[in-house]
Amino acid sequence: MSTSTAFCAAAYAFLAVLILWGSLWGITVSCVGINDVDAAEHAVGYLAAQGHQRIALINHDLSYKYARLREQGYHTVLQQQGFEFDAVEYANDLSAAAGKAAMKNLLAMNPRPNAVFAVSDSLAAGAMRAIEQAGLQVPQDIAVIGFDGTELAEMVSPQLTTVEQPSREIGAKAVELLLNKIENPDEPTERVMLDWRFISRASA
Repeated sequence: MSTSTAFCAAAYAFLAVLILWGSLWGITVSCVGINDVDAAEHAVGYLAAQGHQRIALINHDLSYKYARLREQGYHTVLQQQGFEFDAVEYANDLSAAAGKAAMKNLLAMNPRPNAVFAVSDSLAAGAMRAIEQAGLQVPQDIAVIGFDGTELAEMVSPQLTTVEQPSREIGAKAVELLLNKIENPDEPTERVMLDWRFISRASA
């Protein structure tokens, strides 16, 4: 690959990331995704409807827009339900190890949460591992819901309840927006919202 080709490929990839995540640091760009607030509200509301009143959140870095929006949805449901319990742990990254570490902190609380909503499936998987190692059961002692709808959600035991994002459609639309911006640089930015799907499984 020539230097110029490599540079163009890197530039295209960078622009695609900007379009995909959209306005991470207040930058005005076209973006494509889902309604993270609604999705989070649905997940937390689902836990509340099951009778859970001590619902915790395992979140990521708030410099990311999706993290802020999902936390907003979490707090909205707590306020609507009048729950006093409000516990947010911030993971260092989106790995299972980070989710496990965050869950350990939540387990040290008194009282501890009886349900957890994690902003990614990998964080949720790590949380489930911490719960198991503490001698507790999912969902009997602590219910867990993840986010993303990855294959990991079906590989863990019990299988993970999650919010599924249309990842392929998001990627395809991001490329479409990128190509349109290259061909028509003066056109206004676009915000495209796609549908998400809540998948109920054994973890909650």
